[in-house]
Amino acid sequence: MQFSLHQNDKRQAFTLAEVLIAVAVVALFGMASFATNERLLVALRTQRESAAATMMLQERMEGFRSLTYTGVATNGATGMTPPSTAADIVATATTSESSLGNLTETVTITPYQVNAQGASTTTHSNVWQRNSTYPTGNMTDTVGAFDLVSNYDLLKVDIQVSWTSSNGRTRNRELSAIFGKGNRGS
Repeated sequence: MQFSLHQNDKRQAFTLAEVLIAVAVVALFGMASFATNERLLVALRTQRESAAATMMLQERMEGFRSLTYTGVATNGATGMTPPSTAADIVATATTSESSLGNLTETVTITPYQVNAQGASTTTHSNVWQRNSTYPTGNMTDTVGAFDLVSNYDLLKVDIQVSWTSSNGRTRNRELSAIFGKGNRGS
């Protein structure tokens, strides 16, 4: 048996250029995968925050729906449990708001009187703002001499929520409802 030093070895190998191109393609694919994953995580956090804000608004509005008409129109807090006035509702934190960063909630109660164009005909309102500075709410505007209970048959409750999202963007949600005398009581 004889061995030749020059065997015809037909093994194929990759050239350095082919290896570098393959590494570049894999690296590009990996970076794209990580970027997509990051965007998906941000979208999931944003969706979770939006759902929490919507749940917070619904929870807050259900609190108002549980009040009598007089309770909706009254701007003073009683501190009672369960809440019996709008100020009591505002002073109570909701269970859904914990995941919302830098939360500001504004509750505005105005008489619901509209003209033929659909615009409000009155500027009288009770307005509360609740945020980290005022965790139980701060009345920023009040009807004063005008009595919402005896002078108006319909009240509009606007609840606005603003927060800083996990991606640093300010986001907003709002919900409105009309309450009338005889709704639950007077």
